[in-house]
Amino acid sequence: MRADLPEDILEEILNLKKDRASRHDLAGLETRGKEEFDAALARLKENGCVLEDADGLYLSETGQKKAASVARKHAVLANFLTNVLGQKPDAASEEACRLEHKISTETINKLDSFLDKTGLQSEETGFTNHKNLTQKSPMVPLVECAEGSLLHVATIQEFAKHSRLLDMGIIPGELITLRRRLGNNAVVVKVKECEIALSPEVASSILVERCSAP
Repeated sequence: MRADLPEDILEEILNLKKDRASRHDLAGLETRGKEEFDAALARLKENGCVLEDADGLYLSETGQKKAASVARKHAVLANFLTNVLGQKPDAASEEACRLEHKISTETINKLDSFLDKTGLQSEETGFTNHKNLTQKSPMVPLVECAEGSLLHVATIQEFAKHSRLLDMGIIPGELITLRRRLGNNAVVVKVKECEIALSPEVASSILVERCSAP
């Protein structure tokens, strides 16, 4: 029996948001093989994660916790694959389905913190700690900022397409200063002690928050 099938059953029952689920509701998982599905469901009943009464299947408290953990992994992974790596949502969701069963909770917690732009401690992730700054919303494209602005890199759209920014040190969580605006929306930014020129296309993909000392 595939090790991921029991987790998929738990997640599917949770996502149905029904008091009781029927075998028909889970038919999409049963197509993998009826015997395999029956074995996975039987194991979930034996360990107390799934309960059944005359109205159908439902999750125990333990089952709900496990299902919520899997669903959270899926959501975080899909978000990361879509918004950081630039995958299309459908492809990201499919990839997340494959990864969610193998990735550790510790790694998910770090990815979640990365996406929320919190807990970006230098000793843990290599990012600079900017907790002594006030971040100003909303996020705006770098090309819309004024010269001299101190900026917090919030996210980079289509990150896979602009992955060379990683080598330059321009990553979510980092601080940059917009030093000069050039023609056609090109800009020069300062990252740590380096000045880097960015094309209009790249500068437009970088979303930032204006920052100031408290």
